Amino acid sequence: MLLIWLVTFLFAVIHSLLATQRCKQWLGRRGLVEPRYRLGYTILSLFLTLIWLAWIHALPDQLLYRADGLLFYMLIALQIAGVIVALAALRPIDTMAFLGFKSAGEQVDPFVISGIYRYLRHPMYSGVMLILFASPWQSMNSLNMALAVALYFLIGSRLEERRMLDQHPAYAAYKQQVGAFLPRICPRPD
Repeated sequence: MLLIWLVTFLFAVIHSLLATQRCKQWLGRRGLVEPRYRLGYTILSLFLTLIWLAWIHALPDQLLYRADGLLFYMLIALQIAGVIVALAALRPIDTMAFLGFKSAGEQVDPFVISGIYRYLRHPMYSGVMLILFASPWQSMNSLNMALAVALYFLIGSRLEERRMLDQHPAYAAYKQQVGAFLPRICPRPD
């Protein structure tokens, strides 16, 4: 278990450092500018994620539970909802620029408040966490991985929001009105 947390922490540090403005500027001075930087970041992230998942899958493991019957179908429905939420996060943004296949045309991160972003500040994170935690079969390794990913998303969202507040002053009001990972039932009063 400790190894899963340590390797996830290492993955999170590498992933987060590569997303910093300082790293982007450093690599930009060496010729790796948008959209090549973003595409390289996407490919490296995918590659590291696949290695990380394969490594966790290869570790000795112990099954915690396996859902049957109606519970199985309910959990699968929640996972499908997670996929829909994560994919809905891509709809209002320029996916080709997000992945690095074309230039975003901006030096700052875009501030999107349309589509699912009207209800959630971090729908991609919410969707992935729903997929991980609603698994109809959970083992010690998969549960620890899900918990480590959730912690990374919580910390990463704070760093991301700090960057958004620096770049977009209107983000402060948006943050007060829209939930981070779960939609707000009752909006906060102004």
